[in-house]
Amino acid sequence: MPEPKLERATIRVPATSANLGPGFDCIGVAVNLWNETNVTFGSSSITISGEGSDLLPRDESNLVVSSARRTFRELGVDPMPLAFDCHNIIPLARGLGSSSAATVTGIAAAFAFAGFDIAEAESQRRIFTIAADIEGHPDNVSPAVYGGCQIGFNVDDGCPDSSWIVSRVNIADELKAVVFVPDFTMATKEARGILPDVVPRSDAVFNVGRAAMLVHALETRQWPLLRHATDDRLHQPQRIEKLFPRFRPIARGALDAGAHGVFLSGAGPTVMALATDRFMTICYEMSENARKAQIVGKALILDISHEGMRIESQCEHDS
Repeated sequence: MPEPKLERATIRVPATSANLGPGFDCIGVAVNLWNETNVTFGSSSITISGEGSDLLPRDESNLVVSSARRTFRELGVDPMPLAFDCHNIIPLARGLGSSSAATVTGIAAAFAFAGFDIAEAESQRRIFTIAADIEGHPDNVSPAVYGGCQIGFNVDDGCPDSSWIVSRVNIADELKAVVFVPDFTMATKEARGILPDVVPRSDAVFNVGRAAMLVHALETRQWPLLRHATDDRLHQPQRIEKLFPRFRPIARGALDAGAHGVFLSGAGPTVMALATDRFMTICYEMSENARKAQIVGKALILDISHEGMRIESQCEHDS
């Protein structure tokens, strides 16, 4: 059995919103809603409380466990027996990055128990790379690792060092996310399955312009631009039309109440609005319009989390 560098650690990972309107598979943001996992060396097990406790597997197929085991192998370390005690706050399968949080938790645990400092830049880069390889796209895992708003993509030019590239978009503290989280789930696989393989050139041009304007608006605090900069033609219309047509009244309520922009968070069904004031009014109007549309759920006002994954506490292993 390999000797761990820790006996126990507490790992926290934030919720994330992927796509950000036109930024399909490449732009994501972290919000102040955290899963917390206590990890202890000595036995292999997983316990779960909170969100998804009645649905998530408690064996090696759990993303926390499988991600940790894969990471140990990539680090050239025999998998260690770790007990994961997961307290989940991030809603499951709602478009707030619950799967990415689980993946990053497992990877970070493996790094920490193998003796790496996950606060170091090189460790974070490797954690992000493994997570993006597992997910297949970087828009959820990059903010889960680094915090804030991140743009990422894969450089696949045949060179040996081809990999994922990620960069932060600076967002002012005044911007907050107001979200309405429906009680029903939306499977990412199903939501991706309805998307066409080919899109018209006009739709591609539409999204390129909106994605560029989105980043510009966020960096320069030109909040009114977000109303149109969060528009999209690559994924939102199809998902709204076929899976969540009652998105529209909730979005309209947010905009009418003063939100700068509104979009489907990740694959949905969570609706996310970006605002700099009137947060309670936006929260109320989204909830009220959801009620009128007979959608049960909850509304939350969330800060943008400028910090990603972290170890809250750790104890040196005494050999």
